Amino acid sequence: MKIAVFMGGTSSEKEISLKSGAAVLESLKKQGYDAYGVILDEKNQVSAFVDNDYDLAYLVLHGGNGENGKIQAVLDILGKKYTGSGVLASAITMDKNKTKQIAQSVGIKTPKSYRTVEEIERFPVIIKPVDEGSSKGLFLCNNKEEAQEAVKKLAKPIIEDYIVGEELTVGVLNGEALGVLKIIPQANVLYDYDSKYAKGGSIHEFPAKIENKAYKEAMKIAEKIHSEFGMKGISRSDFILSEGELYFLEVNSSPGMTKTSLIPDLATLKGYTFDDVVKITVETFLK
Repeated sequence: MKIAVFMGGTSSEKEISLKSGAAVLESLKKQGYDAYGVILDEKNQVSAFVDNDYDLAYLVLHGGNGENGKIQAVLDILGKKYTGSGVLASAITMDKNKTKQIAQSVGIKTPKSYRTVEEIERFPVIIKPVDEGSSKGLFLCNNKEEAQEAVKKLAKPIIEDYIVGEELTVGVLNGEALGVLKIIPQANVLYDYDSKYAKGGSIHEFPAKIENKAYKEAMKIAEKIHSEFGMKGISRSDFILSEGELYFLEVNSSPGMTKTSLIPDLATLKGYTFDDVVKITVETFLK
């Protein structure tokens, strides 16, 4: 049985994908799997899946075609087994607007959003790309002028009320919530790219020291999101807890697996090591 770990790609999250992929590949080899890595670039985004010999495609791709359903569609056409969510779940969850609309339709509270800067009712607001991860291109805007400048920098922006509160994230593995982690940024107000991936950029408090009711509710909502969107394998849902109210922000269908990523920390709350998560993923998708 051969496992090909696909990493890299052409999105702005390529470097994180390479780090995640290297960690997963190291784990697979350590556990005795016949595994090798494949780095995707502009030239081989389709051919890499056709030309290589493998029984399972372990996808460690963040953003772009690796997370929006396109590569999943290629693998479906080829009849290949692969890890993670399928075409539809990947495509929908990559689009923050669609994700928000569906979440609201099943009774999940989200921050108020605006289609244009002119519609904004109060400041500050958060402006971010509709289809980027790793908190790339995240802007906190305190007035109309700042908002207009932020919108100019993004091809497809989403505008939301900025809610002051505790930043929480919940990992889900095969439909079961792993636990709740609180993110405490050290240098920045926002949990942006630098806070996520720079050493010492943030503190991960797990389990999160919040009221038991909010803890259980966050777990329940994350499981509901995983189920409602038809997600498979691992997902990670982000929330803000403000004055006892939980606000769902977004869900990630292919969360990071680096040494500073959130999923490895969350897995320990269920007694899983990094290697355990990798092994469970392989066993799940080889069935």
